[in-house]
Amino acid sequence: MFFTPCKRGWRSTEPNAEQKSASGTMKVWPQVLVALTASLAHLSLGTVLAYPAIAVPQLTKPSLPDPRQNLHKYGAVESSSLYNTTLQRAYNQSQVDVDPLSVYFFDNSTASPDRLNYSLTQPETPSARAPRSTEVWLSQSQVTWFASVHTTGAIVGSVLCGPLVNLIGQRRAILVTSPFILASWLTIWAAPLFSLLVSARLMLGICIGVTGTAAQIYNVEIAHESVRGSLTCLTDFFVGLGLLSTYALGMSGLGWRWTAFVLGLVVNVPLTIGIAMFPDSPRWLVTKGRQEDARRALVFLRGRSYDVSSELENILRAGNGGAKNTLGQQVRSLMNPVVYIPFLTSCGLFIFTQLSGPYVVYSYTVYIFQAAEVGVSPYLSSVLVGVARVVGSAAGLVIVERAGRRPAMIVGGIGTSLSLCCLGFYFFLQRSHGGLGQWLPLASMISYTLIVGATISPIPFLLSSELLPLSFRSLGSAVSKIVFYLASMMATSTFPTLKDSLGPDTVFWIYAASALLLALLVWRKLPETKGRSLEEIEEYYKGLYKEAASHQI
Repeated sequence: MFFTPCKRGWRSTEPNAEQKSASGTMKVWPQVLVALTASLAHLSLGTVLAYPAIAVPQLTKPSLPDPRQNLHKYGAVESSSLYNTTLQRAYNQSQVDVDPLSVYFFDNSTASPDRLNYSLTQPETPSARAPRSTEVWLSQSQVTWFASVHTTGAIVGSVLCGPLVNLIGQRRAILVTSPFILASWLTIWAAPLFSLLVSARLMLGICIGVTGTAAQIYNVEIAHESVRGSLTCLTDFFVGLGLLSTYALGMSGLGWRWTAFVLGLVVNVPLTIGIAMFPDSPRWLVTKGRQEDARRALVFLRGRSYDVSSELENILRAGNGGAKNTLGQQVRSLMNPVVYIPFLTSCGLFIFTQLSGPYVVYSYTVYIFQAAEVGVSPYLSSVLVGVARVVGSAAGLVIVERAGRRPAMIVGGIGTSLSLCCLGFYFFLQRSHGGLGQWLPLASMISYTLIVGATISPIPFLLSSELLPLSFRSLGSAVSKIVFYLASMMATSTFPTLKDSLGPDTVFWIYAASALLLALLVWRKLPETKGRSLEEIEEYYKGLYKEAASHQI
């Protein structure tokens, strides 16, 4: 089957041709099993992203209205009555006559399940109703740090991942990092101080920066090109599962401490046991001169009836070529448009995707619904958003291979922009008219998350592996991932400040504009890579450069 370069991608000379192999029947299920296990690292990533959404409302002390306020609107008696009613409601909610789970379904307050659970086991005395010495309350600035510090750690982790993966391989990098993830979650579970909470979140960020990148590369390198797109996008599907499981634990009334305890055990133990049972990446083994081990790994991944000789030979050639490129040579190759055009395109995709607000939505889901004053519990609403994320990611596994990368990204950028415009419009109405259509924010958030999960969240990670030429792939992947986390940190850390200074409506409209810019970038600069080998994609950029040079002459 042959493809010829054209302006926007490739044109098949055999449009109805199916992939055929003279090497025998290839088994796909071993690759799927390995990819599913490695993707548990991204399940951990999803839990780290979503944890602030359920923990921040429980760690923030509820504010009570000042009885001296609104005296111009209410008389002194009415104002005092209103204040006492609020105090009584807060007191009643902390007592045993209210079931903790029902609070989340029928009450939009920010009372902590930890405090509710504590009241269930203590006698009705004034001292028993006092906060425990181990309670932690966060100020507004501490909330910002708690919600966004993991992105700073992820930048550090992405820098460390390259040398670590080169030294011990992707699989062992995941194995080395998993105990630190477990230790960080247990630190959050037991932490009596904000400093320990934020330090554990920072360590979680470093770990997911390593494991997330290592698992992504591992899935790309163990997968055959016929299933590379779907298996690589499995990682994003598991991010959605991590979000959903965290939101569900938040709604259950388990409390922020025990949620951390459960997340640490349930995610990392299966990942550590599972990944230890599988082989290293054949491509990494070749770079270490372990040709026979690489052959055995390919036989395990493709099946014994499949002849891996041809694929191993191609890997050997590519491995030898990549080994000759030092770090300095890779940096100097950025002067070549064949390298810097796809590299800048990949970075642009990450920047505009993150500035359209997905990490903000994941980290502040409950808060956004509380601010919107929807008619459903914000915790239940967050679970519905988590379900939408999983459904969208599942659809993305099909869309990425059927519809193609380019059209999916364009439709995704426009669709997320419309959803964000609707969400911003609701907050505009709320500020100017007191709020209209309380189901609009829930519908907007669900549609936004569904579209993000199916299109603009998984595809940029796949493209960052596909677009970059082999001679620059190791350095380019690390740098583009750093750009991704920098954009994530910028969006997540600035949301509280922008929301207070500009209003939530303006903030979401800014995110909508970024999503439109993403669609424009894809339309102008991104070729279609579906069904193309990595070598064909590199040849496309070489042909594009030659065409541009001939026009200049």
